[in-house]
Amino acid sequence: MNIAGGRSWSPQIIVFSVILHAVVLYAIAVAFKVVPPPIGTDEPAVIPMVRYEPPPPPPEEPVPIKRREFNPRLPKTPAVAPIVPPIPMTPTVDPVSPGPSSISVNTPIQEQPISNARIPYPQRAEAQQVEGRVVLSITIMPDGSVRDVRVVNARPAGYFEDAAVQSVARWRYRPSNVIRTNVLVEIDFVLT
Repeated sequence: MNIAGGRSWSPQIIVFSVILHAVVLYAIAVAFKVVPPPIGTDEPAVIPMVRYEPPPPPPEEPVPIKRREFNPRLPKTPAVAPIVPPIPMTPTVDPVSPGPSSISVNTPIQEQPISNARIPYPQRAEAQQVEGRVVLSITIMPDGSVRDVRVVNARPAGYFEDAAVQSVARWRYRPSNVIRTNVLVEIDFVLT
């Protein structure tokens, strides 16, 4: 290797220079506590020995469990009969306006809903050109909302039930003072 001054460095001088620089840098690092000084211990590390003993074997015969029988205690004194006769309670509900009562209709009603959602024709039935009828049983609440929508009959089955139930559940009737149960609603699905 030639340097600008025309000198050539031998490999031994290069190795010596690298080692010398490493030692000087290490000494500076130790002096400024960048690298901790080497720990010179002459004694070998002692590893504590722990001996584990196996657990004792389980007892060969199970210990019998003593069971106690339940003996109810009887009262020491007999029950005392009431001295004051019972007072009959008057009804707390006004018989003139008892609130909403429930009647079971079990037939279609003549009343039409005041707000009814349009029932969409199912795509599968329309694609197969299928017409049908669904009979539902509903409960009309005193505020006119519809609850407990269930299918009573559907012909043909499997085409129109979901669309009918979802639409009729959003209908509203004129408010009344009664809960009308088992009201039948007949819906015809006809292609136009």
